[in-house]
Amino acid sequence: MDSDAGSIPNLISLSQIPSNMETKIETDLLEPVVFNQGSSTQDGFCRFTLQNKGFLHSHSKVFLSVTPGSGVNSGFFAPNVGIAQVIKKAVLKIGNKTLNEVSSWDALFAMKSALIKNENNKEREQFTTGRFMCNEFRYNDGSEVLASTHGLDNGLEYDHDHAGTPSLSVPTWAELDVDEPTQIPTFSVDLSDLFPFLKVNQLPLYMINEPINIELTFHPTVGYRIQTAAGDTTGNPALINRSDLKFCADYVFYGGAGNEMTQFAMANQDMTFSFVDYRLTEMTVNDTSLGSGIIRNLGMANRVVNRVLTAVANTSFGEGYIINGQNGMSPILNAGVPGTIAYNIRYNDRFEFTSNVDNTARLFSILTDSEGVPFVTRDQYSNQKQTTTADELNGLSQRPSLEGRFFYMGTKLTNGRVGNRGLELHLTGQFPSSVDLLRSFTEYLRVCTLKNGMVDVFNA
Repeated sequence: MDSDAGSIPNLISLSQIPSNMETKIETDLLEPVVFNQGSSTQDGFCRFTLQNKGFLHSHSKVFLSVTPGSGVNSGFFAPNVGIAQVIKKAVLKIGNKTLNEVSSWDALFAMKSALIKNENNKEREQFTTGRFMCNEFRYNDGSEVLASTHGLDNGLEYDHDHAGTPSLSVPTWAELDVDEPTQIPTFSVDLSDLFPFLKVNQLPLYMINEPINIELTFHPTVGYRIQTAAGDTTGNPALINRSDLKFCADYVFYGGAGNEMTQFAMANQDMTFSFVDYRLTEMTVNDTSLGSGIIRNLGMANRVVNRVLTAVANTSFGEGYIINGQNGMSPILNAGVPGTIAYNIRYNDRFEFTSNVDNTARLFSILTDSEGVPFVTRDQYSNQKQTTTADELNGLSQRPSLEGRFFYMGTKLTNGRVGNRGLELHLTGQFPSSVDLLRSFTEYLRVCTLKNGMVDVFNA
């Protein structure tokens, strides 16, 4: 069939198609072909296999719900990650090739979630993903104009009769109550959030002659999957509802009864497109080692690395906290004075910054240049000013749970392709004694080719 390649719109790119083209969407609700619940010490797992038809819409969803353990009547998901706290690892495979693979995906998702506007969390994400990290002013008693603190806002009023301390409750429809299994909510995770490839591209499934699989690894059943209210029992397994675990796949077909998709396939039998992936490097740390200074090799030799995201975490935060192990702990605060910190990235025999960055405001600015504006308060970011309210969420005090829990360090690299020695993270700081893990995600460039129905993936 003859076709004019110049007149055929690019159906792969997630941008406006410069053509008046009829579009049809076919939706399949897929069951996992493999499912393992996991145990208190073992990860869970599921796999979905897609049909090779149409274009896979990047905003297809994975539906999830969790039944809490015995003694939990007011469970909820961490407001900064929502239902995503269940997912430990996400992998997108075509044949035996891995297109995207993100370990500790929930920790990366927590970093990216900090970039969401407060009103989006409150008005949309609260109902779709379970995230409700939104702040409001907490006005002083008897004053309508003075607010010395801020606290979480999910649209409900604080209960001022709760044991003498004002407390915000999770909405009834969002509560995880073991005694009301039929009322447990189902939330979703967007496919483009799981896999960076789908942020800018659609998968032309009908052009691929290999099986396409989505593999999700879940955290163990105890201590990771939910948060519990004050007075609830902890330590009992929280189970993923198998009947609610589904993949809602939207297949897009262009051109109606025409042959536009056939023309596109024939004109693009050999395609190459680039995308990013994230490589995780973890290191066990403590306040002593960080105080002395660490130099951590992040690898990535001979690769094109765009950004580095780093957080020092306290993974011991389990069910009985508002924010769980997906956190970024800030330096300590002594008598109102922030602890010292020094941060830099070295590669290609030079440092990214001529001198170590030792100011938290400067680190925030660098993070903004790299990722965008984090919609968290100064108190939540660097534990300075201490304006988080002592009011509660489901009986849990917000002040110790939110202060200094969003201290993310991000750098947009400017020195080109990484050399043979790889990347080095230089970090020194006075962190709380509870920190135990250093996480760094490196965003690097990959290339995918689709030729005659076969896919190949390699590093740029």
